[in-house]
Amino acid sequence: MRAWRVGRFGEPSEVLSLEEIDDFEPGPDQVKVAVEAAGLGLPDVFMCRDNYPLTPPLPFTPSQEAAGTVTAVGENVDASLLGSRVLGPTLFQAQRGGLADACLMHARGAFPIPDAMSGIEAAGFFIPYQTAWIGLVRRASLTPEDTVLVLGASGSSGCAALQLAKAKGARVIAVAGGPDKGAFCKSMGADEVIDYRKDDITAGARALTDGKGVSVVFDPVGGTPGRAAFEATAFEGRFVIIGYASGEWPAIGLPETLPRNISLVGAMPVGYSPDFMLHAHRDLLGHWERGELKVAGSQVFQFEDALEAIEHIAAGKVEGKVVVRVSTGKNA
Repeated sequence: MRAWRVGRFGEPSEVLSLEEIDDFEPGPDQVKVAVEAAGLGLPDVFMCRDNYPLTPPLPFTPSQEAAGTVTAVGENVDASLLGSRVLGPTLFQAQRGGLADACLMHARGAFPIPDAMSGIEAAGFFIPYQTAWIGLVRRASLTPEDTVLVLGASGSSGCAALQLAKAKGARVIAVAGGPDKGAFCKSMGADEVIDYRKDDITAGARALTDGKGVSVVFDPVGGTPGRAAFEATAFEGRFVIIGYASGEWPAIGLPETLPRNISLVGAMPVGYSPDFMLHAHRDLLGHWERGELKVAGSQVFQFEDALEAIEHIAAGKVEGKVVVRVSTGKNA
């Protein structure tokens, strides 16, 4: 079977190669999935560089999420799953990521795909939207009265958060770089856009909220933008910490949270029970079925061009989710 693999650490262009590897079978509580499409993100770039907390041992196949058809089940797994289409996180830490003809998933983390959802959409549905749901719905207790500032709003997790916040009735201010990404965010439903390349994030957010600041910040970027967003957080606001796409976490001192009663909230779709995650998945699917969530599929790459896809991410060109089409079947 075919698989893209990282055999040593370095820049993706230097360490990622397409190889023929031996087939494998699922272990206990696992399912083997014939991949229709695989989702890629910045963590895959960081893993190539060995700059990610969950980097697998070498050699490994990237892609933390995928969609496809269950072709084999391991011990303790209901055989009725065979032949079903599923999406979910891959066992990339066990070196079986989605950028291959087949991958592995935990059986209870493989969620059903609606018949109307393509493999391309499904491959980009789990991590971005589950992250947004945990960050906004669970951790920030989002309400329609909130104004949400989304950093990195043209990227995969930011774009998902933008759409979910709108679907839940909140006002959304997107932060993105340049007119093209700003227009993309508007097309995804942003009420306002701040172009960080020419406008000050703090001043812009305060101007758009009559000086009050935003009640929720969704920050997958960190660094200087994260710090600027913190300065624009309102009294009793919630600052949701997602990641550090800039390469560093925002510099926020704990005593600074006190005068404005700001909550610093960590959010990551891990540690929750499978039943809880399935509840979130069903809620997200409801929004998708109503047309309120759209997996941006304009950045789709063929399997043979997966190296180009990951370099596209490393170069900061992402608008929405980068997906690699692995299968040429009707659902992909």
